[in-house]
Amino acid sequence: MSNGVAALNAPLVGAAGSRARLETPSLLLDATAFEKNVSVLAEMAAVRGMGLRPHAKTHKCAAIAKAQLEAGALGIACAKPGELLALFEAGVNPLMLTAPVASRLKIDRLAAAAARGADIAVVVDRAQLIADYAASARAASATISILVDCDTGLGRTGVTTPAEAVALARMIEAEEGVTYAGVQAYAGNVQHVLGFEERRAANRVANERLQAIVTALKAADLAPGIITGGGTGSHMLDFEDQVLTEVQAGSYVFMDEGYRPVDLHGAGEEVFRFALFVAVTVIAHSANGEAITDGGTKSFAIDGPPPRAFLDGVEIGTIAWAGDEFGRLKTHDGHAPPPAGARLECTVPHCDPTANLYDVVHLVRDDVLEAIWPIEGRGLSD
Repeated sequence: MSNGVAALNAPLVGAAGSRARLETPSLLLDATAFEKNVSVLAEMAAVRGMGLRPHAKTHKCAAIAKAQLEAGALGIACAKPGELLALFEAGVNPLMLTAPVASRLKIDRLAAAAARGADIAVVVDRAQLIADYAASARAASATISILVDCDTGLGRTGVTTPAEAVALARMIEAEEGVTYAGVQAYAGNVQHVLGFEERRAANRVANERLQAIVTALKAADLAPGIITGGGTGSHMLDFEDQVLTEVQAGSYVFMDEGYRPVDLHGAGEEVFRFALFVAVTVIAHSANGEAITDGGTKSFAIDGPPPRAFLDGVEIGTIAWAGDEFGRLKTHDGHAPPPAGARLECTVPHCDPTANLYDVVHLVRDDVLEAIWPIEGRGLSD
């Protein structure tokens, strides 16, 4: 365990009232909300007869990934080789790398892991990448599954036409050491469209482009066994459209302020609970009486709406930044700045990069610190 707050908090595990005694800044995971989020999406997917492959770019934590697998997930998606390999070493399998790479050394590391038992699938967007994966797999006496990466509107990676997808699928089938597994199409441009009907329309455009690719592959006798994509913002729409065979939702497990205004199911109601918080402590007060906390921009990813701050479960204000190390509590009307030593629990602007700032996450249930989980993929953006 690190020499930071995790070491200071370790003696509190299992102690009554330990949640309120945590040293800060510390990353908290509310066990009740977390477990509910995992089960809710798993049940929705099961009812629709679709698979889930939750994306670990959100949490990078083996304990969380294992909970998702135990709830019925087909596997775990990863954005980068580093986080995938860290999760494999921590006992997570199967694993899918959802972005192309351009490093033969990284490909060799993936192939070596496959030779040691990692069940790895990857995506490709060009012929050379297929050849590189195949050569590394053969050299390692391993097998790697490959999906064709398709761009249906995000404008980041992937082929855009049915002809390109068919050509790559044929190349995969012709290589030894790799197997053709299907296609990926992540409509990231859809996920944060706020209105449900507007998001449905945007997602339908993406799925129509994907359906044209799937139809062409079937006509070429290359029917994709896996059609993967989607996310937290589009999960219900993808369950409805039934073009994908599985959904790669990630943020649903934590939730954040960026997703808070997104009407996920069209009823204006909460679907997933806020489970991730950053605990901070009031360390002083400014000359005008504002509470200053010990959590600044090194404790929160700030690419999203400001965190809401809670004292004893009551929302009392929002956090404004007072520097890299410090926050400034902007209290709501009717709430006085809390005294020095008061501990606040704050929502996060953006959950994925916030989790990446911490070595561990503190699992809390009611008022008790239940466990401290390592975030094995923390900082592994390679």
